[in-house]
Amino acid sequence: MPWYRREGKIEQPLTEDDFKRGMEQGRFLDQKHRAFCVLLYYSAVRKKEALRALKDNFQVLPNKIIFSVGKRLKHGIETPALPLPLDAPYMNELVEALGKTRQGERVFPYSDKTGYNIVRRAFKYPHLFRLSRITNFFLEGWTIPQVHSWTGLTLKALDYYVGLVDVAKMGESLAKKR
Repeated sequence: MPWYRREGKIEQPLTEDDFKRGMEQGRFLDQKHRAFCVLLYYSAVRKKEALRALKDNFQVLPNKIIFSVGKRLKHGIETPALPLPLDAPYMNELVEALGKTRQGERVFPYSDKTGYNIVRRAFKYPHLFRLSRITNFFLEGWTIPQVHSWTGLTLKALDYYVGLVDVAKMGESLAKKR
């Protein structure tokens, strides 16, 4: 759980430039640490869902990686496998991490605290990736049922993210009226 008192709760999603800056300037102690952040950023899975993932949960195809998350945490629904495009920035980091992992082993064999610290050294906290991906999906016009299928979040939980998007769009509309 993020320590909001230190940095304040963040409600602004990361931009692609923010992500690239964090990947280039962040302090990563191992190549797999970078891959962990890549998986969180593109998949919007929870930190613990990424940490428990086995190599068997991934299938590398010519143009994408298919990630079978399995039963989601919190409300436990199973979502369809997530297609992550190989041509996305830094996706090669994830491919390398998968290549260094044996079948049946966890791709990211870290504790919950280590997973948090990996992200903390380059970004603010893991949930920021989830906030960013979900908010950006809504900004791109994806529907609530589509985002529900990707994330496994309840409709009540998705309502929070929709509210953030509405406020962002409303603010942008003010600038266009000049």
